[in-house]
Amino acid sequence: MPDDLPRETPHADHRDTAMAATAAALRAARTAIDAEFGEGYAAAHPELVAAMLQATAIESAVEAGRAATDQVLERVTRLSRDTNETILKLKPRLFG
Repeated sequence: MPDDLPRETPHADHRDTAMAATAAALRAARTAIDAEFGEGYAAAHPELVAAMLQATAIESAVEAGRAATDQVLERVTRLSRDTNETILKLKPRLFG
């Protein structure tokens, strides 16, 4: 592959997934709005569709943050436990 052509990156997969999720959320928002207010309401009120998409994006970001926080907490807990176990094993050597 020539060096001047764009290369695939792991981010491209995430972008594709995000685009697919956004398209699905758009379809779901339109369907939900039309189900609630009548056929064609979503098309006539794109600001409502936009607000629902924004709410969906915010909820998704919050959930991603929560998942990342849980992963960090799990790793910190494991690291703390391992560090404490190591200190307890070294204690007799260091302090007799």
